[in-house]
Amino acid sequence: MADRTTPKLLKTRPNSGRDSFPIATTVRLAPGTLVQLSGGYADHWDDAGAGSTFLGIAISGDNSGNATTDDPSTWLGDTTGLPNPDPEVHVDTSGVTLMHLDSVAGTVTQATVGDLVYSADSDTDSLTQSASGRTNPIGFIKRWRASNDVDVQLFTPAEFLCIQTESA
Repeated sequence: MADRTTPKLLKTRPNSGRDSFPIATTVRLAPGTLVQLSGGYADHWDDAGAGSTFLGIAISGDNSGNATTDDPSTWLGDTTGLPNPDPEVHVDTSGVTLMHLDSVAGTVTQATVGDLVYSADSDTDSLTQSASGRTNPIGFIKRWRASNDVDVQLFTPAEFLCIQTESA
């Protein structure tokens, strides 16, 4: 390929920090769920390592035409072709700060502000400072008020991927 010397207009959109992803079949997501992209579909964060990208936190969803959903406050994935389109989850991918968390495991103090945070699953109550048995940080301690009042800033997908590249 050669350098472009003629105009080419591309369709673009600004990065709003909120994106939608089709949900993996039989996966049920709810508001406040930590979400990963695995095999092209949204799924529960599971710190699986290679092939999974941390996206952020679920904020809403779309179950259009999905008659199997028995809880309208959650979203059930169905990629079997019916309904069309697949149910999607809307994820805050902006690197949002989770405020006033009371359950970050470890000895959280002012001295640990800036330390990495991990989770083995998709529940924000599972956030921990301990890397033991975990491979991927998903954010960092942003503010400490008390041991039961902590803010954690999540990584954006781009930040997460950069960390993966650096640690490889």
